[in-house]
Amino acid sequence: MAARAHTTLRLTLALVGVIAAVLVVAARQRGVHEAAVDEEDRRRDQRVLGRALEESAERSWRERGLRSARERVAAADAHVPEIEVELLEESAALDDADASPSAAWERDEVLQRREPQVLRSFLRIDGPGGQRRALALTTPLRDEVSYVREALIESAGVTLVLLFAATIAALWLERALVGRRVDRLVARARSIGAGDLAEQPADPRMDELGQLSSAIEHMARALASARQTLDDEAYSRVAATAHLRRSDRLATVGTLAAGLAHELAPPLHAIDGRARRMVEAASACPDLRDAAAAIVDQSARVQRIVEELRDFAHPQPTARRPVDVVALLRADLELLDPLLRQRGATWTLSPPPSASTRPLRGDADQLRQVFTNLILNAAQAMPGGGAIEVVVASDRQAPRELVAADREAARRRFTRITVRDHGGGIRPEALTRLFDPFFTTKEVGEGSGLGLAVAHGIVSDHGGWIAAESVLGAGSVFCVWLPELSAPRDAAASPRA
Repeated sequence: MAARAHTTLRLTLALVGVIAAVLVVAARQRGVHEAAVDEEDRRRDQRVLGRALEESAERSWRERGLRSARERVAAADAHVPEIEVELLEESAALDDADASPSAAWERDEVLQRREPQVLRSFLRIDGPGGQRRALALTTPLRDEVSYVREALIESAGVTLVLLFAATIAALWLERALVGRRVDRLVARARSIGAGDLAEQPADPRMDELGQLSSAIEHMARALASARQTLDDEAYSRVAATAHLRRSDRLATVGTLAAGLAHELAPPLHAIDGRARRMVEAASACPDLRDAAAAIVDQSARVQRIVEELRDFAHPQPTARRPVDVVALLRADLELLDPLLRQRGATWTLSPPPSASTRPLRGDADQLRQVFTNLILNAAQAMPGGGAIEVVVASDRQAPRELVAADREAARRRFTRITVRDHGGGIRPEALTRLFDPFFTTKEVGEGSGLGLAVAHGIVSDHGGWIAAESVLGAGSVFCVWLPELSAPRDAAASPRA
């Protein structure tokens, strides 16, 4: 602000300097003019007074003598102090006079001479007997320099007053008309430099500062767009890298799972068969029968895990048909309702089946497996019971993670299925591993860690995305995005192997 005030002061001084130069030239011209006007006024005064005294002196000389005429002139000299009046010899008026003044003198004209710092006028006084005298009027003159000096002093005073008034006015106007706007532009530039690229209204005035404000806001928009593009590209690279790493990890786990399933299946069948025979043969020994029954139950559990491993490693061919996801969820929830009630859980589904939603194209059995897993997980997350909220929303955009992995997803519309519980939530460090095979947040014996991994595989195979959000103490939300039918030919598409 101090620098801007100095600039304003310099501009003001420059302007006042130009004005002062103009005033000096004007003052000099005025001084010269005033000197000329003053001289002309004194010439006129001398002529008027001289003519009046000429007649009076000639009359007194003819009637009462030369002495009376001198007395008359002396009285006039005393009465008009600014003009010296005296009666001289005729030769005094004609000293150094050439032919032209002599001729004028003979015609009884007034002779006027400008001498250094005085103006002198001579008039002819005619007395008796052809005698002549000269009436001399002398008036001191101020030289031209004094007039110019006075005019310059006056101009200097005007210049000082103008300088003071112009400085005050310039500083006030600079602050009122320019300073505040410049301060806003500086603050805006600093905020942009600090990273605040949010668009703000530009100065609406169409002057230089208004154009600068518009240019700054245009720059801010361009920077915001460039930064958004860079953020999207960086996010896409990170998401794509994570997706590739996860795919590699799942491929490795799938290979391991296929090997384990192949190797574990025969021993498990043998254990199960032997244990069942022990149950039948140990009717007389309750302890042996109970032990054999426990072996049968646990081997059955292991066989289910092996089947899940086989399904995870080698997904079965699917038949894709139009699916009413709301009706599918309603049927699944009603089927699970008795189990949910045992755990003290209630459920709500919105919108209701009667609402109009867009159909999906997928395998109903596989999608039911995904929803069943999510609903049962929600119930298990609330040991004391609670509400499970299932919400279906159509015509949604693909999530950023899916777009980063598949650019084509940005041109499609999706249905989002949200399953919300009100349990204790999931720790932040566990959220990133929820869909990894064999990772589970449940107690030992309550889960194999394959349910969400299988669900993730099914959703990905359908061209969708699954994600989880959670807040400790406030519950968790699982969101599934599935692509909608985009054209009638999708609805009539034949089952895909």
